[in-house]
Amino acid sequence: MQKQQLICVYLSLIVLVSAKMVAGQVVKVGPCPSGIETVQDFDAEAYLGVWYEYSKYPFVFEAGGKCVQAVYGALTNDSVSVLNSQLSTFNEKSSISGVAKIVGPGKLSVRFNGVASLAGSANYWVLGTDYDNYAVVYSCKNLIIAHAETVWILTRERDPSEDIVREAQDVLVSQGVSLDPLIVTDQSGCPDSK
Repeated sequence: MQKQQLICVYLSLIVLVSAKMVAGQVVKVGPCPSGIETVQDFDAEAYLGVWYEYSKYPFVFEAGGKCVQAVYGALTNDSVSVLNSQLSTFNEKSSISGVAKIVGPGKLSVRFNGVASLAGSANYWVLGTDYDNYAVVYSCKNLIIAHAETVWILTRERDPSEDIVREAQDVLVSQGVSLDPLIVTDQSGCPDSK
């Protein structure tokens, strides 16, 4: 093989391995987009409490899950506790806990406990929220020649109104983030526990 062909094969393998490492996220060629704006006057205390996942980009850790929710609690002035839970297709509850450290306006760095801690920290950027109805969260990780994006639309109600969903989607559109990969999360038949 010629040198250029070897380089192409090598780069292709790198992309495949990188994509496998972030399976479930949306992988695109090039670096993470610049110019993504977060909530500059982010109020962590108002953000605390229960959020239900309305929709998300495909995410391997939630594959087959329903009734996905996150509970955020106060720890210190610059960090909050995180407890994500879901029901499997067999109605078995699973959860993972961690800590989100506030690293900038509307920017948090989340690190989960247990085996998940091996993955390191992940960014968790709040692009928009009214604290009472919806929150739009974005995460992007640079890979070698690509990047992996994850988006979540969270709501305070399991079954939000169309107006609330549209308002959250408008946040993504205004930032140039695609709505196409969003998958609506099944929130039917969920237990009322918080």
